[in-house]
Amino acid sequence: MVCLDTSILIPMIRKEKRALEMLRAHAASDGTVSTTVINVCELYAGAYGSKDPGRELERVNEILSTMRILNLDDAASQKYGELANSHTLKKNPIGDFDLLIACIAIVSGESIVTLNKSHFSRVPNLSLENW
Repeated sequence: MVCLDTSILIPMIRKEKRALEMLRAHAASDGTVSTTVINVCELYAGAYGSKDPGRELERVNEILSTMRILNLDDAASQKYGELANSHTLKKNPIGDFDLLIACIAIVSGESIVTLNKSHFSRVPNLSLENW
């Protein structure tokens, strides 16, 4: 099971060949693909801020219809509180949105697929994949 970060979702929305090939390969291996509600917010913010919001919203909705959306629940919220106060992340923070994404993935037992591996690698107990 993998959870796609926005850095992976955007190339998929743009129909970039490599991103789509990786998605197909994962799906063919019976892999579950998800993203978080935070990533969904980021995608919608980008779509509404684009030159052609109608077209971009269609593209965002198309890709989101193919995956499961993981929500921010009590367990992820508690994990956020814990990690936001960890020495490692207080010293070198990654930003609230990315930490929320990481916490949702951790409590859901999913690996984050991201192009920003060095950024997310600072989060303890987060499994990462790089497509």
